[in-house]
Amino acid sequence: MVNFKKEFENFDKTDLKIMSTGIKICFVILLFSIFLLSVYMCSHKLFLYNLGISILKLSTYFIVEFVVCGVVVDKIKKQIE
Repeated sequence: MVNFKKEFENFDKTDLKIMSTGIKICFVILLFSIFLLSVYMCSHKLFLYNLGISILKLSTYFIVEFVVCGVVVDKIKKQIE
């Protein structure tokens, strides 16, 4: 865990900025999907449930992708230098 924390501290500023911006956007989309699911709890329309779950899965997947791709790109840049 300490190694992982040190890697994030030594990230390139542009990589970190892109990664954090992507995570913030995905988090907003995640909140929207939670809102859709809460509306489903009141209305019980199956379309809202399917839409909310699909957006929840997609936004979670993109958050993971931003983190993994940010780490990989940073390691590749460090190996090239």
